[in-house]
Amino acid sequence: MSHPKCLGGMYVEESGTPGSPDILFIHGMGQSGRIWQGHMTKLCHFHCLAPDLPGFGRSNHLAPSSNGHIVALLAELIGSRVPGQLVHVVGLSWGATLALTLLSRHPELVDRVIADGTPIHWPRASRLPLLYVLTAALPFKHARWFRALFGNVMDEADLRDASRLAFWRAFVGSMERLPPLAETSNPTLLVAGEQEAWYRPSNAALAALMPHGEAWYAPGLDHCWQRQAPDLHIRTIEAWVGGQELPTELRREPTPSPEAVRVRAIARPRAEEAAVRVERGV
Repeated sequence: MSHPKCLGGMYVEESGTPGSPDILFIHGMGQSGRIWQGHMTKLCHFHCLAPDLPGFGRSNHLAPSSNGHIVALLAELIGSRVPGQLVHVVGLSWGATLALTLLSRHPELVDRVIADGTPIHWPRASRLPLLYVLTAALPFKHARWFRALFGNVMDEADLRDASRLAFWRAFVGSMERLPPLAETSNPTLLVAGEQEAWYRPSNAALAALMPHGEAWYAPGLDHCWQRQAPDLHIRTIEAWVGGQELPTELRREPTPSPEAVRVRAIARPRAEEAAVRVERGV
């Protein structure tokens, strides 16, 4: 593996041979590109890119950014490292939100997408209490109880390296509504662990809206299940980006209710609503 820096100092882990099929891996909140090292070793027949997003891992010296700005950085990364080619995108948790936003804004850069554990649209009434709790807890990010709280989804080194503000901004970003995706034609896999009870109905509803979306789950597993079952996760990626049948261990999500699909269909991201207000001079 090589690990050059680019885009103003953003660290990018790179493996494989340029010219092979390309995969862009996007980590979640409090993580870094290090979480994909095992995947990149096994997927050596692909050209893989795994950036440490601003404020995390080896990019923790960079100022935290909004979802929109990070997506612009990812588009620039694709343009500089995969010129003229489409890239497969694999996003985890908050990274899944970024992957779907990248698909919405730059479909010309994207081939097939895996959005794993996409955060749900949090009920408006729960946002402020959750943010207050996180704001109060973040000064104790290095405490044993804080590490224990997130230890099942984050490596201790990544949690240590993540800046507090980046952690907070990513949490806010994970609460944003997903962009409109009903018109995107890219094959998109929305997957989650079976125990991600809040995420799975949202995945099923979004897949029902997308022309080539599919929603599946991994039985017996929880959020960030790539740590619990790395071999299954790697085989899932290989199958999806290769247009093959998914591993037999996975299960397809039940058909969503019409109401769930309707709610997902009318959801609009706050960024889009703000843009509309600006255009109208409100």
